[in-house]
Amino acid sequence: MDAAVGSCGHHVDATEVVVIGGTPRIRIRFSVPAASAEEEDADARTAAVAMVQAVDGIADTGRRRLLRRRQGTWLPVLWL
Repeated sequence: MDAAVGSCGHHVDATEVVVIGGTPRIRIRFSVPAASAEEEDADARTAAVAMVQAVDGIADTGRRRLLRRRQGTWLPVLWL
């Protein structure tokens, strides 16, 4: 978790490690500076890639998702 948070480069709002069906999941919610939707998504992609690279050196990360919150709904952001 420390590796992922340290590599994010943005304000981290919340972190969580949960085990579901025997598989650990790392969740990191972070904020990027306000800009156009495209710029915010690009900033989020950059942060997500940095976090994945940091964690890949420590653990097998498996499935990855990047979500964006828009009007109370979490929507996927295409990235990898």
